[in-house]
Amino acid sequence: MKSFWKYKNYSGLIVLFVFLLVNPGCSRIPGNNLIERNFRFLREIRDVKKEEIINYFAEIRNIAMGIASDKSMLDCFYQIKKYYRVAASGTDDRESIQDKECEADVNFVTKYKDFYDILFVDSKGFIFHSIKQEDDYHTNLFTGKYAATSLARHLKEVPEMEFINYEFYPPSDEPAAFFVVSVYEKKNFTGWFVLQFPINKVNTILSDHKNLGRTGEVYLVNENKLMLTESRFIEDSTILKRKIDTEAVKLALQQKTGSKIIKDYRDINVLSTFEQFEVFGQSWCIIVEMDEDEVISNIYKEYKKYFLVKIAECLPNAAITNSVRDRNPLPAQKTKRVDINEYAMTKSGEILETKGVGPCTTVIFSYPKSFGYFAHISPVDDIYHKDPFAKYLLGNRKTSYLQKILQKIRRYDLYPYQLDNLHCAIVANHTKSLEILIDQLLKEGMDLSQIIFIFNPSADYANIRYDHLNDCINVEWKSYKHNPAYYSAHIPDIKTLGDVVKDIIASPQINTY
Repeated sequence: MKSFWKYKNYSGLIVLFVFLLVNPGCSRIPGNNLIERNFRFLREIRDVKKEEIINYFAEIRNIAMGIASDKSMLDCFYQIKKYYRVAASGTDDRESIQDKECEADVNFVTKYKDFYDILFVDSKGFIFHSIKQEDDYHTNLFTGKYAATSLARHLKEVPEMEFINYEFYPPSDEPAAFFVVSVYEKKNFTGWFVLQFPINKVNTILSDHKNLGRTGEVYLVNENKLMLTESRFIEDSTILKRKIDTEAVKLALQQKTGSKIIKDYRDINVLSTFEQFEVFGQSWCIIVEMDEDEVISNIYKEYKKYFLVKIAECLPNAAITNSVRDRNPLPAQKTKRVDINEYAMTKSGEILETKGVGPCTTVIFSYPKSFGYFAHISPVDDIYHKDPFAKYLLGNRKTSYLQKILQKIRRYDLYPYQLDNLHCAIVANHTKSLEILIDQLLKEGMDLSQIIFIFNPSADYANIRYDHLNDCINVEWKSYKHNPAYYSAHIPDIKTLGDVVKDIIASPQINTY
């Protein structure tokens, strides 16, 4: 008998384990510091990227400084310089120096390929050899047309300076930095090796957006608040062109390091973590940011079942708050009827309406001043069914209106970058379709901040109108036991699910912020 009960207890544990396995997150409750956990993740990325940059510059400096003891390159420098000194006196035997120039070029490709170019500069500023032979070749940096460049100023005023920070370099038509190595001949100063390198490598390190989702980015800013790397969100180059005067940059320059939710250079709320650090005496700020909307959506996905229950508890209050006694008068002649299992698009301003939304769901996609889609979706649609077997049983009756509408929007109505301005309103007296609707919308690249849910569980059904020109939704909530209630609101004024989840996160039960 004992063994029987022992077996029974074990079998119960197995059943419980299987239940938890097939119901992930069924009883998970968010812990404290959800936002701080995301900041910690961004700080880890910041520290890794900063270390990569420091290691890159240390490595490339070692390569650059090694040229001071490179006998072959030193000999090339002496011989080519001597040739041009002799040539200046009237003797020009070009063939005598071509082998040395070729040797210098081969050495560069073999040993110094991490650099874009190398300039041989004499003590008076004359560039007598260059691999790329751009517009600065055979010019004088002290007296010629490039005398105002950062490179020329530093060679003339601070000749011992080792690293020259990124600035726009006209001969290459792009930002460039330089390592400068003094050259001596029999202990006499005779000029410089100037090794030029672009920002490309640093940009490559920071443009790896792995683990940063759709909106995360890492970028560098110099002491003048100019970006040293490309923006993830701006097509044109931002290097040394885009000034970043955000709170993150100001705080980084003032207090060295920190983390805060701020408005970024796109005027979007982001989680921002920042740190000021030095590279060869130059102060740079490394900044890692991710849109707050994406962070909130990710938190929702992690604790979906918990938030779905809380959303259902919060939203009926919003419906009551926004209720109005009288329906706004709408011109009947401009109304277009949408029946069950139908959807319609409007661009010309007609008012779309449907009636008798009970066990069904109404979904409205709106893009300001452009278009709107209005769908009356029945319980045979994909948005009601997670179970593949249930979908199979529906057979030909099964519909997929959400996917159809989103496919049309992507194909005909919006460019990918415009998706951030698309809004989706869900109207229902139940939550049966809500989970799958949110799942599908998030999968399509939308955030909770783009989704609103107009919810009244005390109503038996609803009559709904959508006024595209005014971006307004009117709902008549009907009940068999109570008088009808009217709800009217402009879509931009309705609290989004992102706002609702943020409120839940900030509530005393979680106490996150």
